Amino acid sequence: MGAPVKCQPTLRINSGASAHGHCSVSACCLSPGLVAVLARSRRPSNLLKSVFRVIVADASSPEGDGLPDVAGRYIFDDDEVRFLPILPLDSDVKYRVIFDGRPLGFLTEEPLVLEFVIPSDQKAPALTEVTDIFPSSDLLPENLLRFYVCFSNSMQRGRALGEISLLDSEGRPVADALYRPPVELWDRTMQRLTVLLDPGRLKRWVGPNIELGPPLKAGQTYTLEIGPGMIDLDGRRLRERFVKRFFVGDPVREHISVESWELLPPVRGSRQAVVLLFKSPLDWALLSQTIAVESANGSVVTGQVVIDQCEKRWSLTPISPWAAGVYRISVGASLEDVCGNSLAGAFDRPIRNVRQPTMPAGGATLVFQLM
Repeated sequence: MGAPVKCQPTLRINSGASAHGHCSVSACCLSPGLVAVLARSRRPSNLLKSVFRVIVADASSPEGDGLPDVAGRYIFDDDEVRFLPILPLDSDVKYRVIFDGRPLGFLTEEPLVLEFVIPSDQKAPALTEVTDIFPSSDLLPENLLRFYVCFSNSMQRGRALGEISLLDSEGRPVADALYRPPVELWDRTMQRLTVLLDPGRLKRWVGPNIELGPPLKAGQTYTLEIGPGMIDLDGRRLRERFVKRFFVGDPVREHISVESWELLPPVRGSRQAVVLLFKSPLDWALLSQTIAVESANGSVVTGQVVIDQCEKRWSLTPISPWAAGVYRISVGASLEDVCGNSLAGAFDRPIRNVRQPTMPAGGATLVFQLM
């Protein structure tokens, strides 16, 4: 239902030996216009020498920028160009890769720059795998809004469209269930990908929902499949495909009621955890960002936060023992449950004639006192 994914140009280090020889460097997902210019050229390698460069950028060498480019050749593969050095790149030397299409007239193309070092005696790192998918429960509401897919290493963009699928109980793809944003929704570490169910199909009384119904049907079993073709920053495929099977229950269409939470306070002088128990699962990523404990003087209590029991339990174990006094647990207004319901109201709520709870702009607060 969404716009097609626009693959973002990126640089990739292809570590280790391959069919093309030693360690190489690739410029991937190049724009169609740039690919066309290179394809029309009788000597594209001559053009690429001014566009795709690998140089020594060792901080210990003040003349590093004046050294000649690393000699090599280029191989074309659809929208990817691979640079193959004539001689193997040296270990423990910092290299800088630059891909800049502006000399060819592509003034809107942002230069790509990547620095890397090949460690000596490098051991092959463990293959990347999916570590978790949230929500972690195998019973999910019909109006589920999003999944979080977590990887053991940083990943590359541009593969989710072809490698992530929602399958029905017969193993068939569910048409138009997943929303495909123009740019994939990665966090800053590139280790967590947000996968949305189509919001237009989740909201009642709008076109996609009226025409197609919700993406998930209560009473049905589904599988979210992560294919092995997802590529990490080292250019490697996943160790294996990953699947999450789940059963769909009734929808949840009510605001988050902080008053319904159970608060289990710790013992004064101990390092016991303060615990919050929720009636239904909350959003895993937002839970780690929107809840904080403050002492009476406003200082934040630091410690280890644990989210478990299928995202129905939050706990904080402090670094220092609890002192006597009043503590406030602040809950940010951006907190949502797995269906996108917030403190202010349900994600899928009628436009009119339904009174929504009044919630301060700063969120909500719970208080406990240790004597």
